[in-house]
Amino acid sequence: MLKMNLIKKTYLLFGLAIASVILHNAFYGIFNKEEPVFFILAIGLFFAFVISVIYNTISYLRKREPKDLWKLGWLGLFGLSGLMPGFNYGLFGFFGFFGFFGARDWKRLKNN
Repeated sequence: MLKMNLIKKTYLLFGLAIASVILHNAFYGIFNKEEPVFFILAIGLFFAFVISVIYNTISYLRKREPKDLWKLGWLGLFGLSGLMPGFNYGLFGFFGFFGFFGARDWKRLKNN
């Protein structure tokens, strides 16, 4: 089985959810017919992504694992798509991920 870092799994789930949304929209655009496969897949993958972020955060607070939790902060850049016309301002919630950059310094503060 493929051994993968927890943070890489979180990014993979996020990327697959976005790809499923794009594929769902592409199928609708080509065939003018709703297809449920990629839609349900996108919802499931996004739900798994959210659960993964919550699990990683709780795991870090309890066991200090994964050590590279701060790398999830880059997901905050996705919130910039909320600035594009036609997108919902709710995407600015992704800026909360920038808070994970602080996890890099938590160890340093703990040792002082």
